[in-house]
Amino acid sequence: MKPKTNRIKQLFTEGFLIVFSVLFALFIGQLVEKSNAEKAKEKALDYIYQELGENFVTLKRWTVTHGKIRDRIRNMVANEQDSVRQLLVKGPRMDFEVITDGQVLIDALLTETAWEAAKSTKAASDFDFEEVQAFTRIYGLQKILMENTTAKFLEVYMDRQTHEKEHLETTLIQLNLVMDEMVGQEQMLYYMINELLKKRSLTN
Repeated sequence: MKPKTNRIKQLFTEGFLIVFSVLFALFIGQLVEKSNAEKAKEKALDYIYQELGENFVTLKRWTVTHGKIRDRIRNMVANEQDSVRQLLVKGPRMDFEVITDGQVLIDALLTETAWEAAKSTKAASDFDFEEVQAFTRIYGLQKILMENTTAKFLEVYMDRQTHEKEHLETTLIQLNLVMDEMVGQEQMLYYMINELLKKRSLTN
């Protein structure tokens, strides 16, 4: 009986070792996968925060330059004798560069490459819910600003009547509304990104 009993014990031990080896290998595999997923998540977050940091610098500049343009237009709407308004209509054609002080209105892009890349991978599914909400709001408003609000300004500017002096009042009112909207969105984005970057710096 002993040889048979020993054989059963041997088979049981071998079976246990095989099962243990498989389970251990699975456990190690899961640890490696989890570690890789965490690294991918952190790398994606680093790219997103870097991108938002660059957009933040652009917005900081825009809130100043676009704010000045908005104020010039407000003054022109409120006062027919405004000096900038007088310069605007001084020549044979209206010189809109006096409104922007010769500067390009949109001199950079608010990018969303890192966010879109993260969404296309599994990394974004591992983000904290609050972070996903914040990213969605920020990048959503960025999209509205870059695609809708900027387009409204260009639409007014490209309109033939905009360059006719008899339509000056209407043009100024339209530009004033668009610039109010643009600067308001830029200020909101600046605040939202600033708050998010401050939270990031506190947790790292």
